Amino acid sequence: MKVLLVSDVLGKENNGTTIACMNLARYLQSQGDEVRFLCCDQDKKGVPGYYITRKRSFGPLNFIVEKNQVALAKPDKKTILQALEGVDIVHIMMPFKLGHRTALLAKKLGIPVTAGFHVQAENFTAHIGMMNSKYVNHRTYKYYFKRLYRHIDAIHYPTEFIHRIFEKNIKKKTNAYVISNGVNKIYQHQVIERDDKDIFKILFIGRISKEKSHRVLVEAVSKSKYKDKIQLYFAGGGPREKEVLKQADKLGIKKPIIQFMPREQLVKLINSCDLYCHPAEIEIEAISCLEAITCGLVPVISDSKRSATNGFALSEKNLFKNKDSQDLANKIDYWIEHPEEKEACSKEYLGYTRRFEQNACMEKMRKMLEEYAKPKNHIKHPPTFKKHYYTDELNDDFLNTNIKTKVTPDKYKYVSKNPFGFVFGWLLYYIIAIPLVFFADKIIYHFKIKNKILLKRYRLKGYYIYANHTSSIGDTYTVNMLSTKRNYIVAGPDVISIPGIKGIVRMLGAIPLPSNTMVTQEKFLNCIEKRIAQRHSVTIFPEAHVWPYCTFIRNFRAQSFRYPYDYDAPVFAYTTTWQKRRFSKKPRLVAYIDGPFYVNRELTRNDAIQDLRDRVYKQMVERSKSVEQVPYYRYLKINKKDTDL
Repeated sequence: MKVLLVSDVLGKENNGTTIACMNLARYLQSQGDEVRFLCCDQDKKGVPGYYITRKRSFGPLNFIVEKNQVALAKPDKKTILQALEGVDIVHIMMPFKLGHRTALLAKKLGIPVTAGFHVQAENFTAHIGMMNSKYVNHRTYKYYFKRLYRHIDAIHYPTEFIHRIFEKNIKKKTNAYVISNGVNKIYQHQVIERDDKDIFKILFIGRISKEKSHRVLVEAVSKSKYKDKIQLYFAGGGPREKEVLKQADKLGIKKPIIQFMPREQLVKLINSCDLYCHPAEIEIEAISCLEAITCGLVPVISDSKRSATNGFALSEKNLFKNKDSQDLANKIDYWIEHPEEKEACSKEYLGYTRRFEQNACMEKMRKMLEEYAKPKNHIKHPPTFKKHYYTDELNDDFLNTNIKTKVTPDKYKYVSKNPFGFVFGWLLYYIIAIPLVFFADKIIYHFKIKNKILLKRYRLKGYYIYANHTSSIGDTYTVNMLSTKRNYIVAGPDVISIPGIKGIVRMLGAIPLPSNTMVTQEKFLNCIEKRIAQRHSVTIFPEAHVWPYCTFIRNFRAQSFRYPYDYDAPVFAYTTTWQKRRFSKKPRLVAYIDGPFYVNRELTRNDAIQDLRDRVYKQMVERSKSVEQVPYYRYLKINKKDTDL
């Protein structure tokens, strides 16, 4: 498998996104996969497998980017196309300009694209002074979706926390894979002999930036009863190093030791410390915290609602109130005063982190990439196609009519005996509705029906039509064009839930599904029996819910096939397909008639109903696959995965 990893920010492994990217790359390479990188690291020019773009310039605002010790990439079409040549799949790490441009070009080339979600809205808004603005953060998530994630085949979320937050903000389901970034096996508990046992070492690992709230930790140490024996260690770097040192000096505590260090040295430091404090207010997945507790270091974590890290707390003693330095100081003092309890808690954490083993997590990531890198996913389609994500073919509905559905009342008249109503209904159906529907379908859908001749010999008989449901108007009313006889449509109670139109929809041929009362069920069945006896046709949509422009036949239940068994009449399959149109991106509606199908009376009732359903379903599937359809809307199934925080 050839994989292209795209990251606007790569550089040194001093941030979670870069570490996650490199961990994935190393694992893929260990499995024999070819990995390419698309980034703006100028020092990687000429290194095999690296495709380097220029850095973006922000003019007078460049100092902000430099202060954060990162560089953002400027997309270069030529370089991107070189990187894309021959790859099986693209995985994008960040929702910025390089990722956006690469995703669009990859889609045009028919290359599947997945993406990771590693940038919380607050990670960006913290640098423009608007971290606490709910509106700005909400708009940032909406921008992420519009810019990148709506073009993506599958999204990797490191935690269920960020998966939930993102979908809540964009108000859409996504094709989600919740997989931890995992902890490297090098992080293990070790016994370290210390000469400075009278010093209580507190550790934090990660970037020193605003959203990590280091000031709270420094303040907490200054408020501790044991501040003179506490030594702070910050394993990392970032734009706020000088501020941390200045604050510590002002508050009169020991000078914090701030240092970015390689893994081997970091493991020794973790095992030599006494407590891990994680004051970050904003966090998608604190792998650094996991690394510490994997070594058996007891944590004290902020209970911020905007951080996933507090999910690692085993008890209230491992949490402190967000931004409350006094509460953190109290928790620090508690663990200093209760060493035996701290030792017991440490042993609990050693078992807790086994599920975050990095190789197991990376194996899940590789399976995701492998699934979307299959040849069947190399489908060239415009990135502007609307996507629908579904979990249940039988129950998901994408029509969104916003109608407040009411149950069919017992007094509803399925069959009107009013002669004036009959005359008016005939005029409404044949003189007004049929001509309007014909011209509307021709103009909007450019519809065409094939094999209508199959119905000709049954013009003096009643029959059933079973159709797939791909349009609220197109396939619903196009069936009325099949013959000159009246067609009746079994519909949901929505059609009579709008005040003032019950009589009209009945005249147009709607037969609303009954409520659970015996009265309406009997009236409903009597109506179907009567319409078949009157030599009319009755249309049923067994898929039940509208999936606009759906190009495949969904699974459906056998329940509606009891009508042909109880009220004997031939059955025809009506398959709507969406085919290429000459001068429009929108497809045209082409429907096919197949049949007739009859009930096998040699079987038991239930078996006969199921057998009829299976034969009709098989024919519709075969017909749908026999023609080349245009996927104007794409329907992607969301895989249900076991998830970890």
